Amino acid sequence: MAFLNWIRSNLFRTFRGRLALLYITLELGILIFAAGVLYTALSNRVYYEVDEQLTSQATSLSNELESSPFYFWSGHLSSFANHYPGAIQLVGANGLILFRSDRSLIDKGGNDVSRALGHAFRAGAPAFASTESLLNKDNIRVIAFPIHRDGRVVATLMLGHSTRDIRSVFNLLYLLGGILGAISIVISAVAGYYMAKRALEPIQEITSTARGVAAGDLSRRLKSKSQDKEIRVLVRVLNKMFADLEASFQGQKRFTADASHELRLPLTILKGEIEVALRHPRSEEEYQQILRQQLGTIDRIQRIVNDLLTLARSDAGQLELVQTPVDLSLLLQEVGQQHLILFDGQNVHLDMEIEDDIEVTGEASQLERTMMNLLSNAFKHAPEHSTIHLNARTANGKAVISVRDEGPGIAEEQQDRLFDRFFRADDARCRKDGEGAGLGLAICKRIVDAHAGKIKVESKLGEGATFIIRLPLAGVDHGHLKRLDNILIDPENDKA
Repeated sequence: MAFLNWIRSNLFRTFRGRLALLYITLELGILIFAAGVLYTALSNRVYYEVDEQLTSQATSLSNELESSPFYFWSGHLSSFANHYPGAIQLVGANGLILFRSDRSLIDKGGNDVSRALGHAFRAGAPAFASTESLLNKDNIRVIAFPIHRDGRVVATLMLGHSTRDIRSVFNLLYLLGGILGAISIVISAVAGYYMAKRALEPIQEITSTARGVAAGDLSRRLKSKSQDKEIRVLVRVLNKMFADLEASFQGQKRFTADASHELRLPLTILKGEIEVALRHPRSEEEYQQILRQQLGTIDRIQRIVNDLLTLARSDAGQLELVQTPVDLSLLLQEVGQQHLILFDGQNVHLDMEIEDDIEVTGEASQLERTMMNLLSNAFKHAPEHSTIHLNARTANGKAVISVRDEGPGIAEEQQDRLFDRFFRADDARCRKDGEGAGLGLAICKRIVDAHAGKIKVESKLGEGATFIIRLPLAGVDHGHLKRLDNILIDPENDKA
């Protein structure tokens, strides 16, 4: 009972067990097919050899009978019977048995032998029959050979040949074939089960790792060394998925903590101002002043919430853009002009070198928001009496925009995280005010990505920072450019 339960649980309910059963079934089917083909070929060959021998013997004896008078036939038949191991029978045209050795072939053979006898009389040609199955130990192969005299059939000679020796050979073949077939099936079952188990080892590792990830250990990765291409691709894809899950989870934790921190400060300030205002009665002017301060705090909260909403829509793939032609040259000139007064008030110069007639496809308001954020970011970190450079040109079917300041620069280890939400490189770049929440650059990246572009930063400590944006020009195939960028950036990806 326990063995049956083991078979049921390990063979019928597991993939490797079913695969092993499939190997057994295929092996058994091949063996049965091969045995059927072999039996058919051998039996046909045996019939042919026996029939050839009977034909030769019957032809020799019939020639003697046809060339001799009737009263010598008995002597010829007796002489032939002395050295012939099988049965001999001579049947006359009137149906009488003219000669018979130890057994009657007609009575032994039944309908098949009777039909062969009738065919020999009617057609005047030899006919063959078997008394039973070829491999039966009592089977006899019979030839009915007509005897002619004066152009007509006067009798039919019947010779029988036993197939007892043939049956012995076939029995030996059956025994050997059965033993070899059973061994082959056992070997196939064991090999199939082992091969299936080995092939599924990566699946077991994947299952174990996935359970660990599901339990919260997002740092786990697959380490399969399988040489199978399909398994390697699966392992690579799953490891990337686990890495993305870990990055997403860590980003979510960091985002939640940073968002709570950024919103808690203005809310605490707002609550404190209200509590102070309610401690004792105040004049109308004092209430108005307090309300104006609170309004500024609420504006900051609103900006943070709006920025978070933009990022959330981008993460959900819902940052929809109105795809219209945008005169990027004019847009950059207008944004630069709007910042001139602000920059002059802090003794910061704005240098603009913008190529004419640069046109891209996208949403003008979002592109304007991106440039506003970049110029404001540059202004926050630009020292007095320095210059901010705004350049725009075209190259290789793209619009290339750069914003460069002469601030303290950004450490190389911080540049990869610069476009993360709430990240601020405060230790390297000090801000002129405390209103920034660290969302501006993250929003810039989302907007540029939505326009099928790329944004990056180039900076060294003490040498300022340069933000570079590349956007496809109007009329350019964005998909083609993206594929071209992937090939130029990482040629190995194209080979994979």
